[in-house]
Parts: sequence; C-alpha cells; structure tokens
Amino acid sequence: MKHLKENNETYFSHLVFASKIAIHLYLCSMFLVIHAVFPFMNMPESLNLNNTCKLINKWDKHAEERKLR
Repeated sequence: MKHLKENNETYFSHLVFASKIAIHLYLCSMFLVIHAVFPFMNMPESLNLNNTCKLINKWDKHAEERKLR
C-alpha cells in the first residue's frame, strides 16, 4: 500500500497509531458534549483542548519523523 510505504509503516503500526489518535479524539468529543450540557462539570485535564493540541502536535511530529527514516 502506497500510504504505508510513504510513511515507513507496517499495517499494524499504522493501525495502532491511528487508533490511539481516534480513541483520544472520540473521548475528547464525548467529554466536550457532556461539558456542553453540564457546564459545571470540569473537563479532565488529559482531555482538555490545550493538552489535546499538544498531543496532536506530538503525533504530527512523530508522523513527519517517520517519513525521514
């Protein structure tokens, strides 16, 4: 598969990497919906927007570094 070769990944490593991102973003969205309905409930720090942005930048850096291998 072209995408896997371009990113120097195996099918399994891609599955794990993409799944971690998807699960994290899913949990963030669920907590944001709960927070929207119940604004008095605080977001867990690990799922707040600031930490999520940091994680996205980390994942992006990792993906870019993989291409250079």
